[in-house]
Amino acid sequence: MRKNKSGWYWIFTLNTNFDLPVLWERLAKVRSLQFTAESFGSGSGWNGRGAGPVSIEVVDSVTLLFHETGQWSPPEGSILNFTNVFRWTALPDQRLIRLEHLRFGRTNPVYLFDLQQTSESRWDSVEPHVCSNDFYTAMLECQQDQLLLDWTVKGATKNERIRYIYT
Repeated sequence: MRKNKSGWYWIFTLNTNFDLPVLWERLAKVRSLQFTAESFGSGSGWNGRGAGPVSIEVVDSVTLLFHETGQWSPPEGSILNFTNVFRWTALPDQRLIRLEHLRFGRTNPVYLFDLQQTSESRWDSVEPHVCSNDFYTAMLECQQDQLLLDWTVKGATKNERIRYIYT
């Protein structure tokens, strides 16, 4: 184990070709989000924008919870409040990071996808997450002062894109 500048303990070592510790440190610094949702003719009504604060809960050395709150603004209609809890889990032995949605609580997570590093600053879903007839994929990119999480949902009745910007 070692301690980095921000006081986080890692149970894995840094490999110059594998930057999970760097990504993990960036995730731990997130404090806010903005997102844009687009529905391309599927009729889901996901079009709109959202923004709000993110509170980070450190569960252990390989688990972070993102407690997200904010307001969602559809193109037409009233502004709505939202809350989400996402669990990020580092899987250093597999060289992956996992994202789960905790809408049903911590003991009943909704698995979304595992991400693997595909370039110096980019992580892509290993395989699509299948939910009924829909396929969820994602790309996470470390940019200068932000993290971009770009989701797509495709299926018989869905054609969606959600772009999160975490700062």
